[in-house]
Amino acid sequence: MDAELEVRAPLNPTEDEEKVVRSILSIFKVKVDTKLDEAIVCSGNISSLEKLKRLIRQRRIRSAAKAVMRSGIRGNVVEFYLHKQAAYAGKVSFSNAEGESPLGPIKVTIKTDDPNKLIEWLTE
Repeated sequence: MDAELEVRAPLNPTEDEEKVVRSILSIFKVKVDTKLDEAIVCSGNISSLEKLKRLIRQRRIRSAAKAVMRSGIRGNVVEFYLHKQAAYAGKVSFSNAEGESPLGPIKVTIKTDDPNKLIEWLTE
């Protein structure tokens, strides 16, 4: 299964850049670049999502994860948000685009030929 992963997290002036990077690395197996006011990840490798898959299974939030991800399907793209502070603690907690995560959420965008198949794989 092919999937292109893009992860973006705002870097607020009051935040430690290393902590924001750690938040992303605790959920995804990726290399993080920081530019100006944002931490950015791009990966074309499905293995980048293995940690997320494992954490969803460990926290026993498969049905909730499936529902959130399915509601974020737009064509061949799945988009959802994760709570930045929870991610820093190594936990998956879904968030809204605004309001729930005081320092801004982590925005996850996954482009794939079959979004439903990807979601099933992540939540099996």
